[in-house]
Amino acid sequence: MSDTARPPEAAAPGSDEEVADYTARWRRDGRRYVVLGGGLGMGRQTCHALSQLGAEVHVVDSDPDRARRVAGELDGKATAHAADMTRPEEVEALAEAVGDIDGVADVIGLARYETLLETGDDTWAFEEAIVLRHAALAIRSFGRRLAERGRGSMVFVTSVSGMTSAPSHGAYGVYKAGLQSLARTAANELGPSGVRVNTVAPGFVLTPRISAMLDEGGVVRSRDVSPLRRVTMPSDIASAIVFLLGDLASGITGHNLVVDAGATTVFPYHTSSQEV
Repeated sequence: MSDTARPPEAAAPGSDEEVADYTARWRRDGRRYVVLGGGLGMGRQTCHALSQLGAEVHVVDSDPDRARRVAGELDGKATAHAADMTRPEEVEALAEAVGDIDGVADVIGLARYETLLETGDDTWAFEEAIVLRHAALAIRSFGRRLAERGRGSMVFVTSVSGMTSAPSHGAYGVYKAGLQSLARTAANELGPSGVRVNTVAPGFVLTPRISAMLDEGGVVRSRDVSPLRRVTMPSDIASAIVFLLGDLASGITGHNLVVDAGATTVFPYHTSSQEV
């Protein structure tokens, strides 16, 4: 068929789709979310973002005081929970206590900066548990319940360390890469049930932990290597998490969203032993 013989664009399938209510897609009124690792930094910002959008938030942290403090900061309904997410029985008990939810944001993870020649069995076991195994447990307990409801979303925070290589990030990077693979598999398996699973990969983020480790020169170097000439803040990561959790991202699953002020577009990629 020639171009002139093609039917008008207005007649194309989907062209008459009703205009969506995008404000409603962004709002979270009446929704219930669990934020794993919600007591500090990126997790705290995610809790605030969801609460400001009208959601009920379940703040989960290994430290009960941190969980209670953040829950107390929120204007909307919030509940604090303390749980060791590397222990299957605690994860299952948490999922049972929380009940029906609309989504899970998981920001749990901690790096031990050691070269491969220095990394011992204890560090490999620590990183496997805190980065990867806890996420598998969360999928098993929370993902199953979301699938049974027939809807919902999960977002896991990975790292550019799982996409590139950096000195002293061996064990951490290996398990962050594994987390990305785990999330993609979960997206495939849970998708037919209406559940979306995505990841957010931060680069250098000025979290409280990183701030305590770096001097001003380190922050400046990390800022200057990015095309945007700025450091990424916990609120930037929270914004990406909240987007992927909600209805504006209803067509997105199995995706890894990099949030690093463009640093990974620069070659050679600047690496730091203190990177996220």
